[in-house]
Amino acid sequence: MYDYAVVTHIPAFYKVNLYNELAKQLNIFVVFIASNTDEKRSNDFVTLEDAKFKYEVLHHGNFQERDVFQNIKKLRMIFQKTSFKRLLVSGWDLGEFWYLVMTQPKIKNCLALESTIMESTSKGFKGLMKKIFLSRITTVLASGCLHVKLLKALGYNGEIKLTKGVGIINKPVFTALKREYRKRFLYIGRFSSVKNLKFLIAVFNELPEYSLTLIGDGEEFGNLKSLSKQNIVFKESIENKKLQEEFLGHDVFILPSLSEPWGLVVEEALYFGLPVIASAQCGASELIADAINGYVINPYEAQSLRKAILNFNKQSYEKLVNGVSQFSIVAKDIHQVKVYL
Repeated sequence: MYDYAVVTHIPAFYKVNLYNELAKQLNIFVVFIASNTDEKRSNDFVTLEDAKFKYEVLHHGNFQERDVFQNIKKLRMIFQKTSFKRLLVSGWDLGEFWYLVMTQPKIKNCLALESTIMESTSKGFKGLMKKIFLSRITTVLASGCLHVKLLKALGYNGEIKLTKGVGIINKPVFTALKREYRKRFLYIGRFSSVKNLKFLIAVFNELPEYSLTLIGDGEEFGNLKSLSKQNIVFKESIENKKLQEEFLGHDVFILPSLSEPWGLVVEEALYFGLPVIASAQCGASELIADAINGYVINPYEAQSLRKAILNFNKQSYEKLVNGVSQFSIVAKDIHQVKVYL
């Protein structure tokens, strides 16, 4: 009998890393809805090469192109012959998840919640549907405080466990060099409106002595590039394993999103020693202690971002880098695994 039967969207590397850690202490079985997605950050964003747990994939192709009804049929066959103590679904947004929580005993049903109060409504018809879904859930593993706020707004009264993450990042060995502040700022992610990059670019256009590198791709790539002055450099998305060079070659990471269910890249930046400027709308902003290992900003106020950027100087940067060194991603991940246990 499995301790957990997990059903999740795709084999994103950070999920696979998490399941590998869980598999060291638990007997788990993972079902991936699809093998890939057309919204991946890089070519190595999805992988099953190092999976050390039993798994099945329902749709071999992009998540967006799957046949939901065929997937549900496959799930029915799988769960007719699978014995488990707990079922863990990774959201309430898919027909596959609804089928499972409605057909399995409520006492077994768990939800890994990655939606926050910032981008997920708790009112109207959508709010009602979420309440119905939650009525079939015994335990919620919530990523962070903004996620718990959503549960409270929805009136959820079941068990809530705080994981402090959505998965486990890759942690390549690297040589930590003494950092010196050179006004080099970095963004990595999708070029889409929710990432608030026009706002970011507008601020840096007025700070020509500060450099900003943006790495990624998306529908706004060309437009954003046309709005940018010479101190702003664009790079296409690169493989996760090559991001180390970018983190080590810059001084500060910025994530200015209008909404961000978590923001795994914040963890990656902290791992490589970068102070972070994070939007208060990002789930992972709770990892940032203001003026200790970075700054939390209002993503609607240019002055908030500008003030955070101008707060950096040689002395404050040394203090912030030291603050980052005191924060342990490894300890956070150990906590995350223990929650599942």
